[in-house]
Amino acid sequence: MKEKKAIVEAALFISSEPIQLYKLSEISGFDFEGVRATISELKESYSRIGSVIEINEVEDGSYLMQVKDTLSGALVELLRPALPNEVLKTLSYTALKQPVLQSEVIKARGEKAYAHIKLLINKEFINAEPKGRTKLLTTSEKFSSYFGLSRDISEIKKVLGRMLND
Repeated sequence: MKEKKAIVEAALFISSEPIQLYKLSEISGFDFEGVRATISELKESYSRIGSVIEINEVEDGSYLMQVKDTLSGALVELLRPALPNEVLKTLSYTALKQPVLQSEVIKARGEKAYAHIKLLINKEFINAEPKGRTKLLTTSEKFSSYFGLSRDISEIKKVLGRMLND
């Protein structure tokens, strides 16, 4: 029983993305109620000791362990991006120019951007809709939540523009 609880806690700790209830159940051997009970116990334990760590249930019913929001701003410079700099540049270009044709991104960023775009689609940071022989690219909901930005395209462009001018 202790090992199953430890597996749930460790899985939440090492994951940078929310984990679905079924996945926590699958890897721990607990049924859904066992996972929920374990998460409840962990949340209570963290609260009781005044921990800076919390476990939150995300809108889709998955769970995420994270640093409390009150501290995240002070720690943001310690985070390494989950994407290489070249890919982040392609993502930034896409976000600033969206909606933008993939062919335009390739023209601006070079042939390597095909691989960047594929990675960004797979990681769900951008959406791609067929548009003739190319694709129309826009940022996704995950992009907005990951970077703490609005879903409003004009707002994203304003914020990114200010960041680039600083």
